Amino acid sequence: MKKLSVIFTLILVSFLVSCSNLERDITITFDAMGGSDVPSISIKEGKILQTLPIEPVKEGYRFEHWYKTIESTEFDFSKAINNDITLKAYYVETVTLTFDTQGGSDVDSLVIDKGTLLRTIPEPVKDGFVFDYWYTTDENIEFDFISTIDEGLNFTAAWDLSTTSKITLDIDYFEEHLNISDNLLYMPTNGNYYNANISYDIDSQYISENGVILSLTYGETVRNESLVVTFRLDGEEIERTYNIQLTPHGEISLVRQETFDFTDLSTEFEVADTQIDLFFELDGSVPYVKITDFFDLLEGFIDPELEITEVKTDTSLTLSYEYYDADVDETYVFELVVDSIENTFTTSDPGFYWAYVYSTVTNYGRNIEYLSDNPAVYNSESDEVVYDLDLYNMDIVMKDGEVVVPYYIANQLFVGPSYYNVYYNNDGLFGIYLLPETYSAEYDTIHASSVRGDDVPADLVDHTFNMLAFDLDYLYGLKDIMGIDSYYDLLFDMKDDLLTTDANDLDQAIADLLRKEIDEPHTSYGYMSYYATVEPTAWSLSDFGSRFSSWYLDGLIAVDDVIGDRWGITFSSDWNALNSRRPDYWFLDENTAMLTLNDFNTYDLYESTTYDDAITADILKVDNSIFSLPSIVGDYFYFYNSSTLSEDILEMIVKCDDSSYVATYMGALETAGFSHVTATSTDLYKTNGYFTKDITLENDEVVSMFVLVSYNEEYDLFYVGVAKEVPTDYYETWPVTANVEELVVGDSAVYMEETLENIMAEQPTTTNVILDLSWNTGGNVGALYRVLGYTTDQPFMVSGIDRTTNSESTYVVSINKPNPYTSLNWSLLTTKVTFSAANSMTKIFMENDIGPVIGVQTGGGACSITPILLPNGTAFTTSSNNISAIRTGTGTELDPYIYTDVEFGVIPDNVINLNDIYNATVLLGILAD
Repeated sequence: MKKLSVIFTLILVSFLVSCSNLERDITITFDAMGGSDVPSISIKEGKILQTLPIEPVKEGYRFEHWYKTIESTEFDFSKAINNDITLKAYYVETVTLTFDTQGGSDVDSLVIDKGTLLRTIPEPVKDGFVFDYWYTTDENIEFDFISTIDEGLNFTAAWDLSTTSKITLDIDYFEEHLNISDNLLYMPTNGNYYNANISYDIDSQYISENGVILSLTYGETVRNESLVVTFRLDGEEIERTYNIQLTPHGEISLVRQETFDFTDLSTEFEVADTQIDLFFELDGSVPYVKITDFFDLLEGFIDPELEITEVKTDTSLTLSYEYYDADVDETYVFELVVDSIENTFTTSDPGFYWAYVYSTVTNYGRNIEYLSDNPAVYNSESDEVVYDLDLYNMDIVMKDGEVVVPYYIANQLFVGPSYYNVYYNNDGLFGIYLLPETYSAEYDTIHASSVRGDDVPADLVDHTFNMLAFDLDYLYGLKDIMGIDSYYDLLFDMKDDLLTTDANDLDQAIADLLRKEIDEPHTSYGYMSYYATVEPTAWSLSDFGSRFSSWYLDGLIAVDDVIGDRWGITFSSDWNALNSRRPDYWFLDENTAMLTLNDFNTYDLYESTTYDDAITADILKVDNSIFSLPSIVGDYFYFYNSSTLSEDILEMIVKCDDSSYVATYMGALETAGFSHVTATSTDLYKTNGYFTKDITLENDEVVSMFVLVSYNEEYDLFYVGVAKEVPTDYYETWPVTANVEELVVGDSAVYMEETLENIMAEQPTTTNVILDLSWNTGGNVGALYRVLGYTTDQPFMVSGIDRTTNSESTYVVSINKPNPYTSLNWSLLTTKVTFSAANSMTKIFMENDIGPVIGVQTGGGACSITPILLPNGTAFTTSSNNISAIRTGTGTELDPYIYTDVEFGVIPDNVINLNDIYNATVLLGILAD
């Protein structure tokens, strides 16, 4: 058995060896098709390749698969291989993408198939930034990864700052620029770089939202206050707190001196053009002036014959002079002490500030006489007048041994009370009277400033704010009546509007202060500063306060409606009160006339019972030996000085009931050598042509005189107009237009004279005249007195309160022109429209018992007006310290005088319903009682 077993084993081994020798080796060859070599592999026939060949590498390509004959058909290595074969490499072309992260985290290069999309777009990280996009050539154009990529590309990262970083950069810029100057902060509403919204929480009355910092008011000490600023962007916010140091008003160092031209633009005074030095801090915009220089500048406004004594010390200036008052035959001594230590202006009598004024060239005070010896005259004791600049952060300083003060303080105190002002506009100084009409030649001149359109310097904003408080506290007559301690309280309430360097916004804020907050018709915005370019708007009653709105609606509108009803005016593009249907006068019955007087106007004119060649010469500024008119025949003469800043013009109206006198006088002109010029014209005033005559002035200048004559049949007035200008063409505008009605209405006394003549001529039985002030809003006080001269031939009392000195007084006025209407019985008709001078006439009527007052309580307005010029050049008028009042009592110890202001109106003796103010039955019934 063992033998058999061995034999069987041998046979089996032999069989196995025999079978193995029957399997054939085959070879698999790899063609890399340009790629890296891949060695051949041998396997037994019919076997499966257990280990796949290495993948070849070919630059710019990615190996995809092996194939035998068809490229796209991948060889299947899962099947047995029975023969030698050659496999070829199939590649896909690739592109390489590189990434420059511009300082961000590294991004490895990518190799992708050509013509495919980048499936996953890598995003780097960078501290403080947010990855925005990849770009290739233009950093502003994001690469479009939705398109296939057919070439190798180099990508660069575009970054956007993170919201926090953006806010931080805006904060950095803000902090770098925060302190522009000692009194101005940089306070934008948006960031400089990334427009972050910036808001402020300011818990300080001295810092405005516009960044202006006021100096602390008098008596306060240095302190810090917090400015909390919040920066917001895209839902994120960062809050920062800054300590702002507030300091009291510091010492003034005037180290810069500039010389400015002065040009007088007024016709009221003859002040010579000259130059004056003003002083400034090193980088300051607030002008200062030596008081002595300012007084020298004003010669012609200040009486040149007046001797003003100057006493100077190291710290003060005392000015004094004697003033003779011819009306009372008394000499007064006025003295002013300007003290740089006390920082005050002190005088015992405010008359110091106006008594030196030279008699004006104009004749606005004609026919008015003040009777000082009348027993009704009364003056209470007066307080000393002290203007304390410490309280308003302004300074009196010494410069070269001279007292120097803020320029607009000098202007307001020394010339403002007399309506003359010297306007400083950064380039020069200009003499003006009152406030020139907007866009007049004077207005355009003073506003033609090199800084127009610029921001107002912060130090000038500060000074304007304080000067506004000074003006309202010291010069506003209604301060005490309104129960105000200091107007600083109101100004601080409006600080965010008033403390701005934007010139137009500042003017709008001042206008809003006057219209909405001060809110009384006498205080009104005048014109914009020399920095501003846009006048403040006032489109509706919402731009005004409640008092003015009530006066407008319950006064002007309501009365105008009654006037429309009375005179059957159903439609008018203007006020019914001004409609031609409303007559100058009308009759209630055969004995009673109503005389309409809408305002108190005055012209610069002279009156004479005969023709006066000297007046003609004075107005035309031509000696009557060089030029004179033929003598004029008439009953009474009014010589109107209609001169302008550039032209000397005389207009004359003469009482003359003969219209044929025009032809007579035209013949006299031709006889006197005047040439007559005529042409056909549709203008009525050109019907008779004009006359001209060449004359040679004293300076050898040859001028052509122009003369126009006409006749007005409504008033029976002969007219002559004379000018030194002849039109180059007949159809041009002539220098005078023979507008007699305008001349008559333009002066209330002339209007009264002519209208009363017409009344008496039409109805000689008239014994009662009601002076209709129902639409009279006031006007010139001189005109008011002259109108009163037609209602009484007796002197009349005028009472008032002077807030400057806390004194009360009554003076007595006489009109020194004969009154031909002493037999008439006068009364007044009033409404809420009756305001200002009309309000004063009402109280004078009652106080002097001239006649009954009938109607509705007047609209008030007790003060004269004062023009105010602020340092930035804004101008306005305000109620002055001269307050109209009614005096009651007898002046005895038991029955002392009591003065009651009439600011809020006068109640008539006979109160009637507004709808009955023109009702003849009601009015006649009252007069009958």
